Amino acid sequence: MRYSTDVLVFGTMGNIGSEVQRLLASHGLQVAAVPFQQNVFCDEPGYRRTLVRAIADCRPEIVFPIGNPLAMARFKGLLEQGVPLSTVLNRRKMETQWEEAVRSVRIAVESEEKVSLLDSKVRCHALARELGIMQPAVYDKPEDVPEGMKVVFKRDVSFGGHGVHLPKSIEALNNLIAHQSPGEPFLIEEFIEGKDYSLDVVRWRDCIVSGGYECLPAKGCRPARLSPKCFGPVDGYMSQSKNDTEGNFGPAGCRIVLREEDEVLEKMRTCAKTILEHLDYQGVCGFDFRADTSGMVWLLECNPRFTGGVATQAAAGLDIPW
Repeated sequence: MRYSTDVLVFGTMGNIGSEVQRLLASHGLQVAAVPFQQNVFCDEPGYRRTLVRAIADCRPEIVFPIGNPLAMARFKGLLEQGVPLSTVLNRRKMETQWEEAVRSVRIAVESEEKVSLLDSKVRCHALARELGIMQPAVYDKPEDVPEGMKVVFKRDVSFGGHGVHLPKSIEALNNLIAHQSPGEPFLIEEFIEGKDYSLDVVRWRDCIVSGGYECLPAKGCRPARLSPKCFGPVDGYMSQSKNDTEGNFGPAGCRIVLREEDEVLEKMRTCAKTILEHLDYQGVCGFDFRADTSGMVWLLECNPRFTGGVATQAAAGLDIPW
């Protein structure tokens, strides 16, 4: 098949898609971007149909998912199992050009099994514990939390800080649990005082490339010029929690790129390498950490997708999409 586009950037998550598109286009690639504005959790069939239309219209050689790689991984998995496209899309009639375009495209996403494991806060925490990685303590129920301890409540799957709360009381924690869907997993995690850091990683075969940065809250951030020494651009936003929860759990307001010799960066890289090599994960993955006042670095969660730090990393010399 003759390709019309090198890369299709598909999906929606803030300005990440447009930034990935810009970076790829800066290398001379023909890049198309197609958003999916609906909630993919509520309309995965609609996600698949929009994706297939975009592939047929743009004729890309490769597709990069933005936002929710799990839906893309499920779609790819069904095709690899030989499920007819008409069944995947739940359509009686299928246009010939759709089938031809989908057969010819490469989808840059890992298997559903690996993506879902890293995307699940509960399952990823269990894996990291097995691998001996430092993490905050977790509790099965509110009654198990030591008196006076601050905890973080996390829904099993969430994006951009949504679903992560710092309850002010046991009553508030019970209220958050009560609003969970029946059977929906969650974490009650010890709150670690300290500084927030993130690491963006690309692993391909046995090669791992990564860059880390400190995350500062939006409040009080001021734009800064890019320093040749270590500073990334100030570019971002933070989601604010409401009612009886508090804390800065949204995307960073400011990101300060770490020097190569930084000890926190070295510890984050060791942790990420351990997890990705254990799973033989190929592709892009983000990791969130917190460093306490004693210098210990704690893994908070994994995000098997492009993160909000993609522009910061590129400005500091690490072009993750490329």
